[in-house]
Amino acid sequence: MNILRYIPGFRSNVRWKKIIAVLYYLIALLMFTSSWGMGLLFLAAPFIFFSFVDVIRHKKKGLTLTKALLPLVLSLAVATVGLANMPDAAPTDTASIQTQANKQEVNPAQKTEPVSETESEKVQPVSEEKPEDQPGTVTPVPEEKPQAATETMVETSSNSVLKLHFIDVGQADSILVQTPKGKTMLVDAGNNADGNAVLSYLKTQDVKKIDVLVGTHPHEDHIGGMDTVINAFPIGKIYMPRATTTTKTYEDVLNAIASKGLKITAAKGGMSIDIDPTVKTDILAPNSSSYDDLNNYSAVIKLTYGKTSFLLDGDAEDVSEQEMLAKGYNLKADVLKVGHHGSNSSTTPAFLKAVSPKYAVISVGAGNSYGHPAPETLAGLASTGVQIYRTDEAGTIVITSDGNTIKIDKKASPVKPQAPPVSSGTASKSSSGSENKTVVVPVPAPSKEKVTPAPLQPSKNDVTVYITDSGEKYHKDGCRYLKKSKIPIKLSEAKAKGYTPCKVCGPPQ
Repeated sequence: MNILRYIPGFRSNVRWKKIIAVLYYLIALLMFTSSWGMGLLFLAAPFIFFSFVDVIRHKKKGLTLTKALLPLVLSLAVATVGLANMPDAAPTDTASIQTQANKQEVNPAQKTEPVSETESEKVQPVSEEKPEDQPGTVTPVPEEKPQAATETMVETSSNSVLKLHFIDVGQADSILVQTPKGKTMLVDAGNNADGNAVLSYLKTQDVKKIDVLVGTHPHEDHIGGMDTVINAFPIGKIYMPRATTTTKTYEDVLNAIASKGLKITAAKGGMSIDIDPTVKTDILAPNSSSYDDLNNYSAVIKLTYGKTSFLLDGDAEDVSEQEMLAKGYNLKADVLKVGHHGSNSSTTPAFLKAVSPKYAVISVGAGNSYGHPAPETLAGLASTGVQIYRTDEAGTIVITSDGNTIKIDKKASPVKPQAPPVSSGTASKSSSGSENKTVVVPVPAPSKEKVTPAPLQPSKNDVTVYITDSGEKYHKDGCRYLKKSKIPIKLSEAKAKGYTPCKVCGPPQ
């Protein structure tokens, strides 16, 4: 064990020196795991120091110069080997810089891709260059700021546009959003019978993946075709409010989600959706956990791109609108997707004043039995100078924004009540072109899902029952639930549309 006499820390029989030496050499061993050269240098350092001291004091210690120099030479040799094997940081930094340069060369190419093309990446977190507002608070950029406009154009290439497609699905809702970075969001998917039509439209827009899927609320005219979409496309994230119903439509959607191992993120006011760093996407409603009407659970979404903004209101009614106003959300938007197909239970004067839109889109079916859009809703919009676009008159409506200006591919509708029912051979508007062309097309017979013709002979199903704007039950005349709205409908048609009898008034079955 005489070799210990040459190891610093063990050359004397002092306990504390030995403890310090052991700790030092353990650290040296750890250094070897990160870098061989660094470990050797760290290990050689104490030997060099103490060997150098021995060379100076070798006569006093009774050592020959050779014995004193030998440890010093060996220590210096080990240190030299360690220095020679130290990691060279320069190549790594160069490689890193080269990698970043390569990425920068790729990005411009990605920006020039058509908006309809989607990337295979996951939904990217929002990381806007402009200051973030507080969660749930949406503040559009003021309209008259040339500097802000310049900054927006720097962020996006000349081909970077935000596109919203208000798909014509009759008395239902379905909105396709295509972002400047090629991401895709689908808000609702129409009725059950509309699933294939929505699917076909998405394919014509070259959609390969739905990065974000939103079911605003579990009514059939909003989530009916959603299971078809889920089964046909890869899905990123799904947002739906915490509202349930016992309908088969809702069950079909849940089964489609489960079959792909997907999860639902609960949509609620104050959240943000991470889809594209250039588009601020906020959920402004629902703001309560319990409502008497499913419509008020609607997920209300605001999109802000540059100096332009869009508010998608789902079927939110006056209760939800009042909550959004009370929360102090910035509701100002250039385009408003009018709530609940233009029903008089939505778009209250206070809400409309807060939004102050330039354009309004109403997704509504021609000749619907609900009387949508309501005359008072149309009058309220017209009185504030809003240009109105209706899917029952124009078909699918496509709105494009470059962050500064908004372009709409159809002409605004004249302010008038509900459009007359469509009959065979009636002229209808083409929904695929960018111009407002009129073509004559045969109208297919309505499906059983939507309308059941009354039988020629009188029957029990010929009796008249009543439904409400937002309920799921049919009632007989005089029921207490008909105080706010009372819409006559044939019993056979009510059954065909999925309405069930009210348990309070006991209508015919």
